[in-house]
Amino acid sequence: PEVRICFLVEDSDQHYHVPLLLSPFGFSTYRGS
Repeated sequence: PEVRICFLVEDSDQHYHVPLLLSPFGFSTYRGS
């Protein structure tokens, strides 16, 4: 299996925290502060 996460950061001065939750049945992400 393979998981690809692609995202574009418009402002490189901002900090993005992107937690990744993995499970045998899939995955989910959410954008925090």
